[in-house]
Amino acid sequence: MKRTSFSSLLRAFLILGALAFSFSACKKSDGPEREVGQEEREGLLKDSVYLYTKFVYLWEDVLPNSFDTRRYDTPEDVLEALAQYKKDAGGRPVDRYSFLDRTGAVSEEIQEGLAGDFGFDIRYTADNDLRVKLVQPNSPASEAGLQRSWRILSINGNTNISQSALQPANFKILFDALAGSSIVLKLRKPDNSEVTVTLPRKQYALNPIPFSEVYTTGNGKKVGYFVFNSFISIENNQIPTATKTKIDAIMARFQTAGVTEMIMDLRYNGGGSVQTAEYLTDLLAPVTANGKVMYTYHMNKNLAADKNFKAAFAPVNISKKGTLNLNNIYFITTGGTASASELLINNLKPYLPVWIVGEQYTYGKPVGFFPIPIFDTELYAVSFETLNSREEGRYYSGIAANRMERDDLLEPFGSTTEDCLAQALYHAEHGAFSSRTMAGVSSIERSASARASVLLNTVLDRKGNKDMFKFDVPVKRLP
Repeated sequence: MKRTSFSSLLRAFLILGALAFSFSACKKSDGPEREVGQEEREGLLKDSVYLYTKFVYLWEDVLPNSFDTRRYDTPEDVLEALAQYKKDAGGRPVDRYSFLDRTGAVSEEIQEGLAGDFGFDIRYTADNDLRVKLVQPNSPASEAGLQRSWRILSINGNTNISQSALQPANFKILFDALAGSSIVLKLRKPDNSEVTVTLPRKQYALNPIPFSEVYTTGNGKKVGYFVFNSFISIENNQIPTATKTKIDAIMARFQTAGVTEMIMDLRYNGGGSVQTAEYLTDLLAPVTANGKVMYTYHMNKNLAADKNFKAAFAPVNISKKGTLNLNNIYFITTGGTASASELLINNLKPYLPVWIVGEQYTYGKPVGFFPIPIFDTELYAVSFETLNSREEGRYYSGIAANRMERDDLLEPFGSTTEDCLAQALYHAEHGAFSSRTMAGVSSIERSASARASVLLNTVLDRKGNKDMFKFDVPVKRLP
């Protein structure tokens, strides 16, 4: 596959006159490379963002054939403006996904399995009850002993951290604190003791599977359960990653245990590598699905017309791996479950009973992108849409849950009394969900939880990029 295909195609596209101005940022000069100043480089990056997006964008047909990029302060502003053109039936922009990566964070996190943050995430259970929802192994938060369910009493000395207090300023205090170089937290543990910790921001290796277990139901069924927090690539430069090793080890454990029902906890998984979603589909699909279509791509006319891109976006078939042959699979989700997570769910729906337990809908991202390197920045503009073997997809409003349950932050992962896991285990044993009310809590408490979820939790769950990355696309880095 020619690595220069993309640049050649785009130059030809411009020569045909389809775009309206210079493409000097997107081609090599014939002579020695001239030193480019920062201001000029930013201008060229603005132009390139438009030109490349116009060529690869899934909704290329709605973008203008000329666009004054210099009206905008930054390349990010250019991309945001372009994302406003595609509207849904209600007149709202469809593209809440495209972005620029100036730091290499995507490559580090998804391909190399590295993160650079404090290592914890948060969620509200009520207006004035902020909890640690997730602690990443190996992270500063983990090293300080933080655990899921601990209540946060103050952030950087600020005790006024209720949702209603933060909302008027659009939660700026909270997000500024989470973006800082260090953070001071005062927390209350389940035993009511309190602790204050200072966490530095630093890089650490991600562990996408912090918990797994095999349960035996009352009627003897073996149920495998694992938490999967990120679709880190199973390969980096064709070398198997630690993520692949962990996946293989857990699946081997489930096979040995005779697992016939599977629960995959994706409640905090914002996605990642398409290749990892494909690999998990191959492991979890039944034997009868081998050789059948996993999913197909939909892209714009420019990419569809080129043989190299057509090869990269050919239909993907299931190649069954391992010996698991599941009767049912359960996915635990929230509004932050996105992209590659939703792709995996959608892939499996035609081939075995899929049950979703959790909040009303997942995030809603049936589209993905590939990196387009421009100078020292990578552009991720929505470039493809995926459909399963029944041509199902386009779940822009999210995938609906079969059983709605709140994210029970007061229980650790793997607790059989945690609301979502308890419902999945009940269904695995009885063939139906329990008729009990949600965690047995009052309507007032449920209402408070719902209000929190609709307001700030939606923002917290959806912060960051929701990812479906395809890295095996023929794109050459530009000078």
